[in-house]
Amino acid sequence: MATTRKQAAQRLIDSFESDKRMKFRIIFASIQAIILSAVIVFLTSWHFGLAAFLVMGLLIQFAYDRMSNSIKSSKLTAINALRWDEESLEKEDLLDTLNSIINKG
Repeated sequence: MATTRKQAAQRLIDSFESDKRMKFRIIFASIQAIILSAVIVFLTSWHFGLAAFLVMGLLIQFAYDRMSNSIKSSKLTAINALRWDEESLEKEDLLDTLNSIINKG
């Protein structure tokens, strides 16, 4: 299914917002992993706390990699639908251009 310019511009804006939110969520998940591991250490032994921290760290890393790939794919799809090249993402007035495309359509 072909994407319109308006949909592609909205997808690109959503990708940028998701990228910003992802960093906060990774930090939040890491803090939760540390707290939960500390509770496990307190209730059992440090072996189980360390194991829990390592497992949660791997899960967080896996989620981060998947989300990064998904966001990158979304950006590339939107760029191709807009018929732009990747260098155009580095322009300072990019959000203004995308908003004007959305408001026109």
